[in-house]
Amino acid sequence: SFLVANAQHGLCHIIYCSDGFCRMSGFSRAEVMQRSAACEFLHGPLTSQQAVSVVKEALAVGVEKHFEILYYRKDGTKFLCSEVIAPIKSEVDDICLYIINFEDLTAPPAPAEEGVADNNKLSKSGNVVEAEVPSSGPFSPFQRLEAPPEVVRGAKLIGLLIIQLSRHSAGKDDVVSRIRFPSNVLSLGADVLPEYRLQSPRIHKWTILHYSPFKAVWDWVILLLVMYTAIFTPYVAAFLLNEPDFSNRKTKKYGDDPIVIIDLIVDVTFIVDILINFRTTYVNSNDEVVSHPGKIAVHYLRGWFLIDLVAAIPFDLLLFGSDTDETTTLIGLLKTARLLRLVRVARKIDRYSEYGAAVLLLLMATFALIAHWLACIWYAIGNAERPLLKSKVGWLDILANDTHQFYYANNTGGPSIKSRYITALYFTFSSLTSVGFGNVAPNTDAEKIFTICVMLVGSLMYASIFGNVSAIIQRLYSGTARYHTQMLRVREFIRFHQIPNPLRQRLEEYFQHAWTYTNGIDMNSVLKGFPECLQADICLHLNRNLLTNCSAFEGASPGCLRALSLKFKTTHAPPGDTLVHRGDVLTSLYFIARGSIEILKNDIVMAILGKDDIFGENPCLHPTLGKSSCNVRALTYCDLHKIHRDDLLEVLDLYPEFYQSFSSNLEITFNMRD
Repeated sequence: SFLVANAQHGLCHIIYCSDGFCRMSGFSRAEVMQRSAACEFLHGPLTSQQAVSVVKEALAVGVEKHFEILYYRKDGTKFLCSEVIAPIKSEVDDICLYIINFEDLTAPPAPAEEGVADNNKLSKSGNVVEAEVPSSGPFSPFQRLEAPPEVVRGAKLIGLLIIQLSRHSAGKDDVVSRIRFPSNVLSLGADVLPEYRLQSPRIHKWTILHYSPFKAVWDWVILLLVMYTAIFTPYVAAFLLNEPDFSNRKTKKYGDDPIVIIDLIVDVTFIVDILINFRTTYVNSNDEVVSHPGKIAVHYLRGWFLIDLVAAIPFDLLLFGSDTDETTTLIGLLKTARLLRLVRVARKIDRYSEYGAAVLLLLMATFALIAHWLACIWYAIGNAERPLLKSKVGWLDILANDTHQFYYANNTGGPSIKSRYITALYFTFSSLTSVGFGNVAPNTDAEKIFTICVMLVGSLMYASIFGNVSAIIQRLYSGTARYHTQMLRVREFIRFHQIPNPLRQRLEEYFQHAWTYTNGIDMNSVLKGFPECLQADICLHLNRNLLTNCSAFEGASPGCLRALSLKFKTTHAPPGDTLVHRGDVLTSLYFIARGSIEILKNDIVMAILGKDDIFGENPCLHPTLGKSSCNVRALTYCDLHKIHRDDLLEVLDLYPEFYQSFSSNLEITFNMRD
């Protein structure tokens, strides 16, 4: 539970309020914004005036302060609060922000809060406990916070605000890395402030960031080794393990065979990869980077650990020294378990599915890899049944006769491994592509059954891969063509009207952001092709989150919600874009769906608003149009729902039973009316 107050130009008003503070105090964000950071709205009959003077003195002098004070919630209930006031200074040593943390001491203590060191106890004076917060050391009141999602979101907004305030005060773009924070503030959101490059990321020792250059290089190394495994493991199991000279290798030392050395390197690398995955951060469902070792371990154990473990077991080392043929065959079968890692490879290369050339290359590589596997199986079948055939009609015997490289009675001789592999691969490719020249044909029952299976697989692959190549190309180029066509129109408009560079850049950024959000689909033109009843259903679905989460629409009838959804429009804004200028007529009411904005008045930040916040004016309370008292600027890429004043009043006139409920339940986070 914390507040952020603006300390510039002698002001000390609240510009951000966390969800935890709203739950603790009972006040909504709209009731807290723009109030004094001294929090007079929490005072009551038993609130100590000495404690109030401590608060005001800390805010006036600009020092870090930790004290306890008795506050009152909105419903009148008392609670003892531990409050920390921490100023944040810019590069020019000016205090630009106050971060005020609140901890309800009447609430049941969390397990992590037990056992605080005795040397950190504070001496009491009346009902006020005062102590200077150390700039470093083991005690930090913020360290007892677990950084729930609302704290993480608040810390991100604080990071953006500090960047803006620092640039205003220092007039430089490179001061962001030199902003000085109290040590107790940095533990608010564990790794969220570094996302905005405010300082070096603070993670546990030996923890690897999932977006670090090392992890990127390591992933490509693992990818290459997995591809090596996918190619050579079936080849070794089918072509090399049953060779006569392979048994002679068993008498050699373990390190004399280069294939064994490579397999050992692969095994060791896969084991190291498991250890690295136990220390690699990940992004959870709330889009937060998790760096806690325990949470990383649990996440990995629940995910890919079992597959990685099976793929990393060195079976040839475990069974080394056994010379039986059954053991050799078992090693070959067990080593194929490494192919399970191809599932992770598929997830990694899926990110390139948006590129047409990459998709075609991946399809061809998949086709070739399956043909390689089938060629290994085709050879294994022929090699296994060749000694058992009374009449030498297998495809290997036919190949031996054609090349005049005959097999001997002791199952030695025959065509070279190179010739056997190329012939097997040639057969599987010709069967999968339904060409089938016939110069390599199945003769035995087992070979014919396998060929039938290959034909079935080939028909499915041919239909799913080659049959969709043209569709993939058309789909790729249709989206690209639409994008370039629309972008060309924007640039022609810019060139024809000679729009200056700053405004030109804003136009292009808005177009690119809107394209990523809508994929070039004009919702208005699409809706025009449907009847009004279907339009209402579509708009109700598109605005369902707003109509469900906003308290202003509670109690509205289904017909009223359908009518309102038809009036809502979605707008987008890139960072730095001004949505409302000071003096503009307030013709619309804005609901923030994504991103964060700042409200400025004379270059002073008055408030920071985020998801589910509302700004504008309540049209039910003002019969005439008002003008904006501030500028509204986007801090991040923002998506906003807006409804025109006249459209809103028109719907409320059609549903008068909902008028009073809407007017009383609408809580505007920041009233823009001058």
